[in-house]
Amino acid sequence: MHYSLYYENLKNENYADARPDLRWVLDNAPGFPKNDDRNFERAVELYAGLAEQTDDQATQRAYIDTAATILRTAPEKMEAAGLSYDKYKWEIEKGRFLQMHGDMVPSEVEGLKSAPYHYEKAFELAPDRIDPYYINQVIQRYAEANKQNEALEFMNKVQAKRGSDEDVQKILSSAREDIFGKNPQAQIDFLKKQLENNPGDLETQKKLFKALTDQGYIQEASQLAEKLLQAGDLPAETYRSIAQMQLTDGRPTQAFSTYEKAMAAGAELNATDYFNMGTAKRRTGDLPQARRYYRKAISAQSDFGKAYMAIGDVYVSAVSECGGSKMSRKDKAVYWLALDMYQRAKQVDPSLEQQANNNIRTYSQYMPTQEDIFYVDEWEVGQSVRIDYGCYSWINETTTVRDPA
Repeated sequence: MHYSLYYENLKNENYADARPDLRWVLDNAPGFPKNDDRNFERAVELYAGLAEQTDDQATQRAYIDTAATILRTAPEKMEAAGLSYDKYKWEIEKGRFLQMHGDMVPSEVEGLKSAPYHYEKAFELAPDRIDPYYINQVIQRYAEANKQNEALEFMNKVQAKRGSDEDVQKILSSAREDIFGKNPQAQIDFLKKQLENNPGDLETQKKLFKALTDQGYIQEASQLAEKLLQAGDLPAETYRSIAQMQLTDGRPTQAFSTYEKAMAAGAELNATDYFNMGTAKRRTGDLPQARRYYRKAISAQSDFGKAYMAIGDVYVSAVSECGGSKMSRKDKAVYWLALDMYQRAKQVDPSLEQQANNNIRTYSQYMPTQEDIFYVDEWEVGQSVRIDYGCYSWINETTTVRDPA
């Protein structure tokens, strides 16, 4: 009861009402319902949300301090409770939290350093998973501290691990140019000075937004983006940049809406844009629409393997939503569809082979048993079966019945 009460209130941003029930869950059943980290993660979200809903600075700081305490102590508590959690994800969460609220977090808090510090730790844990944006944040930290040697050492590590990634390569090339003579901070300072003299200058706001976005100043860029969106009549590329930033900033609903504005402004969306729209829908729980936009990404670029991976992940999420804690025999078939997508991903994009194989190993445990084959009339090994029943009616795809495990 406590779980469902807090979850409904949290979804509706009724953080104050959600708090007592969530605290009860953390004290009495921290791993409910799937023995994972979701309750701790939502506790951070709750207190950050409470901070946003009050204008009193002292109260804001108290809530942010509580969120920071949960963030830094959760891994130890989860390990003690035997819960499953992703160390990489928690390093990213620490970084994002500090990026958004670092000015209200005391510098002496043990276990929390700086946003780029935690992004670098995340890179060390999973260099193949980390988004290029966070790599750029680490480089910028060194550049801003005038630590050119450290920046170059980190960039060499990135080159060795992610040099084949086009987006990462662009970041590295740009960063090297900055280190070897450019000073983007001077441009930002100049544009800020211009806005002080002429606050309503829309063109200067656009230039400053781009400069802030390029350099990863997400909090400042986010504040400026709201002004730009209110002004309207923006170039399509500016809408696109704002949408990408909103998605990175954890605001999927706003990101999707801004992508729609980009289309209305005449932007020709590419595979990455459609992929991001799919990700926005997935983060809001709209799995059918998420798949729709991932498919659009594939239509725009047939070898866009990440979209196939994402569709596989959508099917895995569908089982979690539909199957719940008790998996039926027919739930297993949805995992086979996910396996089909992971296989397809590495076929069209060999760079995804390791990630795809990891997922395939994880979900291959859901092969049918001899008993499953016996009791499900329409299952015959090697034959096609359509996933269009019950909660999965929207999937409406076929897969092949696997050999019994």
